[in-house]
Amino acid sequence: MSERIQDSHISGTLKQLSTPWKIASERAYRLSKMNVIKEGYILDIACGSGIQLSAYSSQLNKPCLGIEIDAGRAEIARKTLKLTLEKNLLKNSEIIIGDCLKISKLKLNKNIKFSLLHLDSARPTDMQSHTLDEMQPPPIEAIKIWKKLLIENNEAIILDLSPRLSISQCRNLKKRLEEVLPDLNQTWEWSSQGRGRVDRLSVWIGNASTKNKKSRYVRIHPKEIENSVLVESNKLPWEHESILLENHNVKPNEFISIIDPALIASGLNDTWLKLQNCEYKWIRKEGRRPLIVHTTKLDSKDENENLIFESGIVREIISHDINNGVEPLIKLGNNLELKQLTLRMKISPDLQPKLQSRIDKNLLDIGGSGFVVKLPNNMLAICVKTNI
Repeated sequence: MSERIQDSHISGTLKQLSTPWKIASERAYRLSKMNVIKEGYILDIACGSGIQLSAYSSQLNKPCLGIEIDAGRAEIARKTLKLTLEKNLLKNSEIIIGDCLKISKLKLNKNIKFSLLHLDSARPTDMQSHTLDEMQPPPIEAIKIWKKLLIENNEAIILDLSPRLSISQCRNLKKRLEEVLPDLNQTWEWSSQGRGRVDRLSVWIGNASTKNKKSRYVRIHPKEIENSVLVESNKLPWEHESILLENHNVKPNEFISIIDPALIASGLNDTWLKLQNCEYKWIRKEGRRPLIVHTTKLDSKDENENLIFESGIVREIISHDINNGVEPLIKLGNNLELKQLTLRMKISPDLQPKLQSRIDKNLLDIGGSGFVVKLPNNMLAICVKTNI
């Protein structure tokens, strides 16, 4: 099912609430490769537009059952299944209109067995932060009701949460899940499509979890979901020792890299950096351009490209207020034989394109590429990009 087809039958507020097809496909593809889901129906007890449900069903090649309290959304979910599922799956799949918390009124086929339960509870769309109490249906209450219908000893649950939940709320939910599902492992997952933000927070439970991995960050590949980047840890973000920012004076010939802000939001940034075989120090963690300084190049693995926005060797450090113009940067760019020098710093939206355009027009069309970052001491570092 293409994104174009998806958009053709989902509109308005519902489209805003729907899981993007790329995210739905990526997680379903990954779950199928794990080869852990046993025989039984895929169950989504608040299926909305049915996008995630249909992705699971098609990738796992298992029939599905969706429950949706809103009749309009249920009809869209039915259309989604018709557009995505092959005939043999579609004829055995169903969307039921009803309240998932009132299981006795749903008239379920008693012969159906379920192998995977998915729940993505609704939450307010106009809030900058969320609480567990805002989620409908309430996740803990819903899991208590439905866990009895999962195939014995083969339980798999994927619980979608708001990425805006605080760390304390996540810790509280983890404890409550352990009380309801005491024998099932949990793997917490943060995923991002880019743009410097976490798009999804979810908990993979039981057979859906990864053994000995408590947390995972997924950077979804923009085109090829099978090449998405995974960073996993045997600790949760709040269990890691905090690596503090360093009061470090950056020097020429050191390396600077701008790291994916969503990786930092997941709390797995230092887990990933320790695999890069280089000594590093954080000089900024907040904002759109978190910075590390390191003494050697980062690992030249292809998958790192999606986690490192820019990386380069520092060639010059100057004291200059960018609001006073870019002439010093143009001069340095030409001295370094750069054909491109990109401003990677916070600048007024009205001023940034004008300054960047002036640099672009006045650099010689020779040499390599570079970028400029603003350091915590307000100095500007001119870096020549390196291949990673």
